[in-house]
Amino acid sequence: MGKDTPRAIVDAEMKARARAQAKEQQQAEIDLMSTLQCDTPLYDDFVGDFLSAYSDKNCKPTATIARKFCDTWPIPRQPTETASEAQREIRVGIMDSSFNPPHYCHGALMECLGTMELAAADGGGCAARVLDIDAFLLLLGSENADKRHAGASLEQRMRMVDMLATTISQDTSADTWHVWKCREQFDRSNLHNLAIGMVNTPRFVDKCTAVREAVRREWHAQVGGPAEEEGPRVLCYFAMGWDTLIRFFDPKYYADYAEEIRGFFANGGRIAYARRGGISDADVAEFFGRPDIRGHLGCIFELMLPKRVRHISSTDVRLAVRDSTQSVRDIPPRILEFVNNCRLYRAPGKKVWTS
Repeated sequence: MGKDTPRAIVDAEMKARARAQAKEQQQAEIDLMSTLQCDTPLYDDFVGDFLSAYSDKNCKPTATIARKFCDTWPIPRQPTETASEAQREIRVGIMDSSFNPPHYCHGALMECLGTMELAAADGGGCAARVLDIDAFLLLLGSENADKRHAGASLEQRMRMVDMLATTISQDTSADTWHVWKCREQFDRSNLHNLAIGMVNTPRFVDKCTAVREAVRREWHAQVGGPAEEEGPRVLCYFAMGWDTLIRFFDPKYYADYAEEIRGFFANGGRIAYARRGGISDADVAEFFGRPDIRGHLGCIFELMLPKRVRHISSTDVRLAVRDSTQSVRDIPPRILEFVNNCRLYRAPGKKVWTS
């Protein structure tokens, strides 16, 4: 290119080359995700068997593990405590959702739970600390207290949950959505010790019971011993948004509100909530000032979501897919490709979004 070439032309050509390179890199990422998606199991039989066995309204709360991404789950391969202590107590970080579809904020909530220093909401003077979660669980609910299933089927959602779990537990690239800062922090978090499953009850007090039993079953499978042995104490840290926290403490969902709430926390239930939508400190203080909540604040923690994921919701992702807007970037590429291939959430005649 001659020295007399106008600067504007040079700039335009450089920008064009940069766009072409970015498009090639983007396509390479999509091709890679296509390959990874082929490794995602089909969940038709698992979902069908689960609904057949546990969909009856009188069935006891049950959680069933569909896939473990670490073969020792729920026991970490490198426990942060001594072996005897690890067997005495297992801390499980749980993201329970309808996953319609899964998105980066779901993943960020799990990563915050595994890597962030947290202090209890009672302000009892204990320093904030990483909770040393031993195992993580993405849990798809077959029932929801306020929502009806629409859009993706449960089988399709389980496949997308699998893809999100793969992204959380195995994608250790320096992607901008990750909460952890370095590979060492990821390894210390036990985020690789992840499983996915389904639960048949909409209430967290019942989900806590179901998860405890599922974890103890898996613990027995790992360490052996008599089946009637109770096993370790299981602490269930449920990650949730502020709206879900409000519903948790709504008496309309309980036959005996005070007793069931007390039982949830007494039996190992914990809450890690995240604020979104302009909830102020005054709003939090007012809500936590309720007499029925004050006594439980030692078991409630706040997760500080990064700004880059705080806005994401499944509703907005569905609308973005429907309208083919840039907000579709709020879900991992492999999930976006699955959504496109299955034409989920799509308005008739709308193009697919691929970048």
